[in-house]
Amino acid sequence: MRIASWTVFALLVGLFVGCSSAPGPRQQSGVLDTPEHHVAKGLNQLDANRWREAGRSFDLALQLQKDHPEALSGKALVVAHDASEPGRSAERQQDLREQARELQEQAQEQAELPKTALRVWVNQIWLEALLQEDDWLPEAKQAYAQTQEILLENPNLRSLQAEPHYRMALAAQTALEFGQASEQFRKVLSLNLGYTREADQALARLNDIVRAQPGSRHGKAVALAEQLSRADLAALLVEEFRLGELYERSQVARTPSYSGPKQQDASGSQLNLNAPASDLSGHPLQADVEEVLTLGVRGLEVNPQKLFLPDDAITRAEFALVLEDILIKVLQDRSLSARFVGSASPWNDVRSDAYYYNAARTVVDRGLLTPQNALRGTFGPEASVTGAEALLGLRKLKDELN
Repeated sequence: MRIASWTVFALLVGLFVGCSSAPGPRQQSGVLDTPEHHVAKGLNQLDANRWREAGRSFDLALQLQKDHPEALSGKALVVAHDASEPGRSAERQQDLREQARELQEQAQEQAELPKTALRVWVNQIWLEALLQEDDWLPEAKQAYAQTQEILLENPNLRSLQAEPHYRMALAAQTALEFGQASEQFRKVLSLNLGYTREADQALARLNDIVRAQPGSRHGKAVALAEQLSRADLAALLVEEFRLGELYERSQVARTPSYSGPKQQDASGSQLNLNAPASDLSGHPLQADVEEVLTLGVRGLEVNPQKLFLPDDAITRAEFALVLEDILIKVLQDRSLSARFVGSASPWNDVRSDAYYYNAARTVVDRGLLTPQNALRGTFGPEASVTGAEALLGLRKLKDELN
């Protein structure tokens, strides 16, 4: 009996200790140490793409209130973003995706007030675009419809109606539905209740993309790229611009059609436009790059070390060389390669003896590329080329050649 009594006593003590050691809500420290403050800060950090900091802000909110719906939903976005980080194993990606879904479901269960529910459904649009699972765009549209229903039933929340349109625009843009995205961005601008600067910039870029009329899937995908790689540009030339077919119609031989001192790289080394590259094996765009190398496109050559550097960003100087080279070959006008030689440079960041100087003058003169900053007098030779900029330049070049 005594042993049994001690056993029961020990179990009771263990149960008491276990219960008392269970972590409870963190004690508030300071006036601004509130879930609402941390959530607001976290959302601002998400807008600035500061994902790790946003995660910490949402964690601080959840330490104070573990079932705070907006903090749970914000945390779901951070976890979904983490799932797409490079280097994640497929198993880890799936685990994080499931965690993000669970957090979002908890947020929806806890979102009772209309304003809170609006925030959670706005985040749902964002979440679908991050995860991009099967049929994700219709799911995002359903979440968007929920936001519109909440706003319709709660006129006092009308000041918050810009963000649902903005998030839906970004989702449509991610899905390469440029027409839908443009329509939503215009709604943001017409409301003038926030996100106007972001919408205006995005709409300007979409207008360039629509003018460029990308037809291939690759063309649409790279249209949104902030910078284009050398391999991406090679793929655009092959798949979107159909350079091989253009050269065949124009009877351009698959060898460089002209030679001279201008066929040099930045260091002055002579370049072999058709040389094979030693750094393409296994690259997803290897076939496109090799096709461009057989066509001998100036600006997309291998360097003296036989490297193509497929993942390096294409510079504006290189892109100018590409456009000029195609012009010269298709028009069969070698005089274009020396038209501006000896003239004074109109830009303070480009010397008139630069290896790309004539190309830069040619493409700007023909409206294929614009200076980086006309007011400051800069061409920006080392700046990267955006996807929209490249597509629009190629579209203008195709129109001129036609």
